[in-house]
Amino acid sequence: MHELSIAMSLVDCVCEELPRVGPDTQLVAVRIRVGALSGVVREALSFAFDVAASESPLAGVALDIEDTPGTELELIGLEVLDGHAHR
Repeated sequence: MHELSIAMSLVDCVCEELPRVGPDTQLVAVRIRVGALSGVVREALSFAFDVAASESPLAGVALDIEDTPGTELELIGLEVLDGHAHR
C-alpha cells in the first residue's frame, strides 16, 4: 500500500511546517489535490493519513482531498484557526 508511505511523507512535511503556523493557531485540516490518474486510492490515503497522524501533532486533523482528472498529487494548503479570534 503506497498510500501509507505517501501519508507518512505528508505528515512529516506538515509537521515541519507547523512552527511557521504559529503557537496561537490550531491546525484543522490538511488540503491536498489528488488526480484520478495518479494511481492513489482516495479512501486508502484517507485511512493511511489517520493512521500516520495518530501519533503526531496532526492527530485528529482532517484530510481534505480535492479530486481532479489529472495525475497530480500535491499539498495545496493548511486550514487553521487563529487562537486570538475566539477570545
